[in-house]
Parts: sequence; structure tokens; C-alpha cells
Amino acid sequence: MKNIIVLILATLLVFGCMGGTPAAKPVGKTTPANATANTTSQQATANACTPVYTFSELPAGILSKQVNFVATTTCAADKKLVVKLDGAEAAAVMVTGNATSPLQLAIAPGKDGTVKLTVESDGVTVHSRDWEVAPLGSADTKGVEYDSVSFKEWRTTAVDVGSQINAAKVKIFMKRLQWKTQPATVIVVEIRKNDNGKPGDRLAGVERPINVTTLSDNWITFDMGNAALAPGRYWITMKIKQTEEVSLVSDIVQVHYVPVDKQAPGNDYTRQMILSVDEKNGVATETQWTPLAYDRVYSITLHGG
Repeated sequence: MKNIIVLILATLLVFGCMGGTPAAKPVGKTTPANATANTTSQQATANACTPVYTFSELPAGILSKQVNFVATTTCAADKKLVVKLDGAEAAAVMVTGNATSPLQLAIAPGKDGTVKLTVESDGVTVHSRDWEVAPLGSADTKGVEYDSVSFKEWRTTAVDVGSQINAAKVKIFMKRLQWKTQPATVIVVEIRKNDNGKPGDRLAGVERPINVTTLSDNWITFDMGNAALAPGRYWITMKIKQTEEVSLVSDIVQVHYVPVDKQAPGNDYTRQMILSVDEKNGVATETQWTPLAYDRVYSITLHGG
């Protein structure tokens, strides 16, 4: 019996010297210190990502006509994008998230020619380019076709304004027919409201001496004083005001046009008025605006200021 007790005590002594009872393992999952540091770093990077912007090409610009301009943003949450044309705000949008998102911006140029387009993000310019904007009407001068304008023959063409503009000037490709003209004769160009498909009340107008034209083709400019035009259709009318010896000599200018289809009836955006003239005193009385004999386009442009 003594020997058994001694054996047990010896065994316990040996195992105790070898390290004793192993420590219990903890229950559950532990996170290494370096893993916690990595997660914190990733969150900081996500919160401080750098905004990235890309922009679509601009469609052809036409005075007052709206086009869609697309800005694609990444990491730009809560940024305000502002599109400016020559420094004036044209459109704005708030970015709502950091995900890559296309944002559509509708812009309409209020002037023609070379326009400076910029995009700002919270006041900082992130995009800049020149945009070529065409006037309303037609600048086509090919061919040798003309219509007469005199004190008894008036012509008109319509333009459709898409958004509010200021009408700065009208340009007309014309020439004088005769070498000698009466000194008091003037060319009258007006912008008129639309009245059931024909010229109505006058909004703006200007008179220029007939001698501003030449015997060859020439673009003549008529200053319209920045008349405000709301969206809608307007008519540019041309006539001659002649006060001296109207029964003997009729001063005439020729307005260039480009035929569209000589077999088709006159379109809905050109009209003429053939006035009734008293053969005794030469006084002309207004009649009605009527369609032209066939489809054509006058070489006339309207410019914004």
C-alpha cells in the first residue's frame, strides 16, 4: 500500500514540473490589433475620397434652344455643381452620393457666337470650354435667288425662340437694285409678335438709309436694342419707307433666299404683303400677309445680346 501511495505522489510531482495543467482557451472570436488598425484606415479613406468629374460633349448650340449637358460624378456627395455661360448661371444641381452618377443639366444659350462654358463645384472651376452658338434663322447665302422689298412689297420670316433672350440685332443679306436712290428712302426692319400665323404687333424696329446697301451682296446689320423676347414665334419684317415721288420711282432692295422646293407651296414661316397702291397719288395701303409662291428660306439671322 505504501508503495502505491509513493508512486502516485511521484507521478504528480513529475507532471507538475512539466508545466502543470494547460490554460483554458477563451470562448468566442478575437480581433488582432493590426486588423482593427486596417479597418479604421479604410473607413478614413472612404470618408476622404477625392471627387472626380467627367463631362459629355456639347450638342451644337443654337440661340435660345435648350440642350442637355451631362456631368458624371464620383465621390462628390453634397457638392453643388453650377454651369455658367459667360459667367452667368445657366443650371445647377446637388450631388446626393459618392457613387458614380450621371447628372443631366439643361442649358439654353442667351447669346450666339463663342460662349465660355464653365462648371463649378462649390465655387471651384472643374471644367471649362468654348461653345460655338449659332444665331436663329439662316446664314446660308448660296445661289443667286432674290426677292424684292419696296414700299409696296413687304417680306417677312419667322423665328422660334426657345427660351427668353434679348434680341440684339438682325442681319440681312441684301443688295440695292438701282444705282440712284432717293435720299429720304429708308429700310425698315421690325420684330413683331405672332398673330395666328402672321406678323402682329411691333415689338422693336429700326430704320437705316437705303444707301447702307450696295450693288453687290452685303450683310446689313440692324440694331434691335436688346428687345426682350419670351419663348414663342416672332416675325422679322422688311419694308421700304419712301416719301418722295413714290408715284414715279420705287426704291428697291433685294433680299437673298435659298430655294427649298420650287414645286412645294410656301412654308408657314415666310410671308409677303403686296400693298394696294393708288395710281394717282402713289399712296400704298396695307393688305394681307399671304404665303409665298413656293418653299424658300431667307438669308436672315437674329442675334442675342
